[in-house]
Amino acid sequence: MHPTLFGFIKSYGLLLAVSFLLGMALSIRRGRRYGLQPETVMDLVFGVLVSSIIGVRLFYVITHLDRFPRWYEAFFIWDGGLTLYGGIILATATVFWMTRKRGIPFLVFADIFSPGVILGIGITRIGCFLAGCCFGHPTDCPLGVVFPAGSEPVRIFGQIPLHPSQLYASGGGFLIFALLLLVERWVRFRGSTFALFLGLYGLQRFLVDFTRHYEADQVLLFGWSNNQWISIGLMAACLVLLVLGRRGLLGGEWKARTAS
Repeated sequence: MHPTLFGFIKSYGLLLAVSFLLGMALSIRRGRRYGLQPETVMDLVFGVLVSSIIGVRLFYVITHLDRFPRWYEAFFIWDGGLTLYGGIILATATVFWMTRKRGIPFLVFADIFSPGVILGIGITRIGCFLAGCCFGHPTDCPLGVVFPAGSEPVRIFGQIPLHPSQLYASGGGFLIFALLLLVERWVRFRGSTFALFLGLYGLQRFLVDFTRHYEADQVLLFGWSNNQWISIGLMAACLVLLVLGRRGLLGGEWKARTAS
């Protein structure tokens, strides 16, 4: 656990910045296949960045209202408290609005951007591990990690081995990234990469959350977390998109009017 690097750089913030830059570079490169100008892709990427930051905080605040007796504390993002699914949901809505204004089919840009998003998730989950958040349940498996004294995991469980749920999520993110790039060589209908991103990430998150610690008020029906229920929704959306896409109901190939 190393919440700061070099004595003053927040490890999570650094890896978040790295994931954003790599995701933007990858999206610009992928956008050229569709004739999208780099400036257009960058505008959309910045829209995703801003909406993601708002979404991860907003979703956390909504699901933890009792922790904010003073409303203005919801803006103290530096005190921690982020939920990844909030960022994905709000960023998706933002991209839908921005692509519609620019005359770009939403699913086209979603296909372009999805690999960059999951790559970023893989990178930022390493930041979660270094920061000591999003940790797992106690375990006696060989992969268990003991966090240092004074950390949040130790405050809750003591200095005993815990599942490194952050690293499970990171490894899953990198695996999904590779699978998306591999599968789209053969499956190329509009929305296919986005659909697989939703389904594979939903499945990964659903499984990893069985190892992750959640507060009691975040556990719902069947003992599943609220994020696991959202994961089920993502997997269902994946199936719907795949069925519609295979039937040719999501639109055909698309090219921008001006190539970069």
